[in-house]
Amino acid sequence: MAKPDFSGTWEFNPAKSALQITAPDSTVFTIDHRDPLLRLARTHVAGQTRDTFELELTTDGKEVSVTKDDLRLRSRAHWDGETLVFETMLTRAGEEGTNLVRYTLDDSGDSFVADEQFRSQKLSYDNRWVMDRMPGARR
Repeated sequence: MAKPDFSGTWEFNPAKSALQITAPDSTVFTIDHRDPLLRLARTHVAGQTRDTFELELTTDGKEVSVTKDDLRLRSRAHWDGETLVFETMLTRAGEEGTNLVRYTLDDSGDSFVADEQFRSQKLSYDNRWVMDRMPGARR
């Protein structure tokens, strides 16, 4: 059975999402997914602050390490049936945390849901991000 293809440009749909954190003003994901290769770029905009993060990994569970400023990430992605699971261990200013995100593509291919679970000593939250395919974006 073919795995879902998350390729495309996606924008945050706050009306369909359920966040326990303050929602950004906007979020755009750009994903190039040619299984097992997965490249993603995520840009959050909140007020005058723009935060872009890019990552390239594979869906075979191989760990990738990335350092950005004071943030160190160890990430891996793997399939659980038709759900793409993205696990990250992160360290910032000596504090460790985990972020687990389960991505599912809707039947139409027009939206995906990212169920996120973040845990650290100081912060814990569960978010449901709904991302809609931007008009004209590649399928």
